[in-house]
Amino acid sequence: MQLVINSPGTYLSQKDEIFRLKQGEKRLDVSPLKVESIILTNKALITTKAVQMALEHNVDLIFLDDFGDPLGRVWFSKMGSTVLIRRKQLEASETDKGLNLAIDMIRTKLENQARFLKKLMNARPKKETVFEDPLRIIDGAMTGLNMVALNQPDIQNSIMGFEGTAGRAYFQCISKIMPETYQFKGRSRRPAKDPFNAVLNYCYGILYGRIEKACILAGLDPYIGFLHADNYNKKSLVFDLIEPFRIFAEQTAIYLFTGKKIRDEYFDLSETSATLNQKGKPVVVDAINQHLEETVRYRKRNVKRKHLPQHEAHRLANILLADEPSFKKPEWLEIVEF
Repeated sequence: MQLVINSPGTYLSQKDEIFRLKQGEKRLDVSPLKVESIILTNKALITTKAVQMALEHNVDLIFLDDFGDPLGRVWFSKMGSTVLIRRKQLEASETDKGLNLAIDMIRTKLENQARFLKKLMNARPKKETVFEDPLRIIDGAMTGLNMVALNQPDIQNSIMGFEGTAGRAYFQCISKIMPETYQFKGRSRRPAKDPFNAVLNYCYGILYGRIEKACILAGLDPYIGFLHADNYNKKSLVFDLIEPFRIFAEQTAIYLFTGKKIRDEYFDLSETSATLNQKGKPVVVDAINQHLEETVRYRKRNVKRKHLPQHEAHRLANILLADEPSFKKPEWLEIVEF
């Protein structure tokens, strides 16, 4: 169980070897044997005895700021779940297990792209030819990805090569269905060279924050990745794990433009760059938040999109711990909010 304490004025203490939560007249007693982690905002109070009991039972304490972003984590000083996950994560980063995980993430990304293009094509019955070549290229990239040999030299470059080939075809196709004034010549990041890339980069940025939070709450190290380079201060796992979820940002950006909800006044434009201004940012934030609030099917359950990164991060932690018979966690994490 993951215990989330986000109600203002909640008091967490220890009473007779159990956690006691009080908020006004509301009270909840929870055995530490049933809790894997406790998430606290700065609106809650916790006693030192409760902290001690959490550490003694290997219950991680995660502290969030006013915006819900992780500030820090406290865990037991001996080998525990979080340390074990990170050790397994580091081992996987140097073995075929990590590469297989990376390939699965990229494959899911390409499948999402192909599925979305087919949906857009079906909504445009007179423009099928616009989609045919991009879909064929993405399908070829997925075939190549499935044939990658794990022992071949420069395998990371091969994987990213297939991803890049599919991505170029995908965004070239997307540009062709944009309103004429907002068509673009390809992906541009820092700086964005056109309004579409400015919106997409902003949506990606919102997703990056959610993915990093999901990693930390699942006990994963955001800096130990499987595909992207482990450069100093680069959150490699965040760059890996975001791949299956990029489609959420892309759908948001594309629907904003094709739905004619974007205006020129939302951007500060120059000859070389486009930047969302204070008029445009709230429009984009509202759009992606609405998209993330929608419910989709996930592993035979109905789940809001915004919760999927957290569930997938916990699933990744479970996969890393799969060869540890003494450590068992449910695939579907139970979350109790107070």
